[in-house]
Amino acid sequence: MKVSEVIQEFVPCQICGNNDINNFYFYVLMNKGSQAYVRCCECEEEYYSTRARKMLSQPKDSGMAGITLKNRNQDNVHPLIKILAQI
Repeated sequence: MKVSEVIQEFVPCQICGNNDINNFYFYVLMNKGSQAYVRCCECEEEYYSTRARKMLSQPKDSGMAGITLKNRNQDNVHPLIKILAQI
């Protein structure tokens, strides 16, 4: 799934009518699991993407590689990478 496909689900914006795909952006919050959002840059309305969340929570099915630390020296790995590897 491409980011532009996720954004396209929310174009035009329901609040301001913005239909320029370049005026939207995609981001993921990792604090409570993978929560994917699309935000309109005109009115700053946020839309939650359940389809993107499903793709992010199943990296093997979506073709994305998961993070593994099997072949790395654990002492030289950044703490955020260690946390992401546990997800």
